[in-house]
Amino acid sequence: MSPDIHATATIAETAAVIGDVTIGGGAYVDHGVVIESGGPPVEIAAEAIVFAGSVIRAVGGRGRPAFPVRIGTRTLVSPLSALTGCAVGRHCYLATGAIVLQGAAVGDRSRIGAGAIVHAGTVLPEETRIGMRHIAAPTRDGYLSTADVEQARKLAGADFFDIAFATTEADQGRLHDQVMAALLAEVHGWRDVSAEPPQWPRAAETVARNPSR
Repeated sequence: MSPDIHATATIAETAAVIGDVTIGGGAYVDHGVVIESGGPPVEIAAEAIVFAGSVIRAVGGRGRPAFPVRIGTRTLVSPLSALTGCAVGRHCYLATGAIVLQGAAVGDRSRIGAGAIVHAGTVLPEETRIGMRHIAAPTRDGYLSTADVEQARKLAGADFFDIAFATTEADQGRLHDQVMAALLAEVHGWRDVSAEPPQWPRAAETVARNPSR
């Protein structure tokens, strides 16, 4: 599949938009951004902003669970963030270097601090705040937010590989072999294409139309 980009969205010259990706009206995708569907869809809603160097990927759906991506209206994804197979609500603020993993959901009007990680399977309610370099991880009662990696690991109610690859293999060697086999089968099956750059509304064109910027 090829991307569906609204005529009023602006895509920077060096951004890459690949596969089953929909970008809504008035959205902005900055330089060096990669938005890629590895099968499941990616939806960037109207007037969302994705700043430089961020990577947004929908993954799975062949040899592992499928995780689409949705980013809500007027949500800001700051530079160098990584979003994989997750849902981010409307009017959210993700600071520089934020990471949101498979199956995670960030509620409307939430704020994720610089360098914070929203772990796989974590569900954050509306208006949640996760501090700088904190980890939000799922628990049986909801979620915890902590700057202590070991605490997050001990208390978290879900394992990344169980969520992302549907495996509970305990042996590290066999786990790696299973993960690599699933990924190799997946990536060699990709046939999606990127948007044609000449058809994209360009950042430079937007500035020309709005010289006051």
